[in-house]
Amino acid sequence: MEDVLAITIIGSIVGVIGTGFGGIITLALVRPDRRFLSVLLGITSGLMIAIVTFDLLPEATEIGGLYVQIAGLCIGVIAVILIENLLPDLHNNNYTNQRSKFLKAGILVGIGIAIHNLPEGLAIGSSFAFASDMGIRMVIVITLHNIPEGMAMATPLRIGGYSKIKVFLMTLLSGVPTGIGAFIGAIIGSISDFFIALCLALAGGTMLYITCSELIPNAKALHNGRASTMGIVIGFILGMIIVLK
Repeated sequence: MEDVLAITIIGSIVGVIGTGFGGIITLALVRPDRRFLSVLLGITSGLMIAIVTFDLLPEATEIGGLYVQIAGLCIGVIAVILIENLLPDLHNNNYTNQRSKFLKAGILVGIGIAIHNLPEGLAIGSSFAFASDMGIRMVIVITLHNIPEGMAMATPLRIGGYSKIKVFLMTLLSGVPTGIGAFIGAIIGSISDFFIALCLALAGGTMLYITCSELIPNAKALHNGRASTMGIVIGFILGMIIVLK
C-alpha cells in the first residue's frame, strides 16, 4: 500500500509540474512563437511514439502475449475516442478577438487535458507496478508531454484576460488527474501480470491515438514548414536513447 501511495504522489507531481511549467513558459513569453510551439509539440510526438514502440508494447507482449497487447491497445484507442465524443469540438469553432471566446477555448482545452491526463497516469502507475526503471522513463516522457499541453491551455486563458496567478493555478489543477490515473494503474497492475500487460498496452493505445490524432496535426497546424517534422525526428531519437540505452 505504501508503494501505491508513493506512485500516486509521483503521478500527481508529474502532472502538476508538467502542465504548470508549460503555463510558466507561456506567461513568460509575451507572444509565444508558433514555430517554437510546433517544434515542442513535434518533439513530444516523437518521444511518445518511441516510448510506445520500444517500451510499452514490447513489454506488454513479453508479459501477456500478442493478443493481450492487441486487446489492450484497441481498448485504449476506443476509450480515448469515447472521451473525445464527450467534449465540445473546438476545431470547428471560429474564435474572434473577444475575450470571452478565448476564455471558453482555454477552459475547454483544460478540461480535455485533465481527462487525457487520466490514461497518462495509468501509464505511470502500471509501469511502476512492472519495474521501477520503466516507471522512471515514463515519468520523464509524461512530464515533457505535459509541458506543451500546459502552454496550449494557458495561452488562450491569458489572452482572454485571466490574471497570471489564476492561469498558473488552473494549469496546475489540470495536472492533478495524472495522480488519479497513477493510483488506478498501480492498483490494477499489482493484481497480476495479465493486468500489468493489459494496462501497458492500454496506455500505449491511448498515447498512440493522442499523438496521431492531436499532437502531430496540431504541430503541423501551428507552422506549415518543417519545424514540427524535425521536432518529431529529434523527439523520436531522444525517446530511443531514453528507452534503449
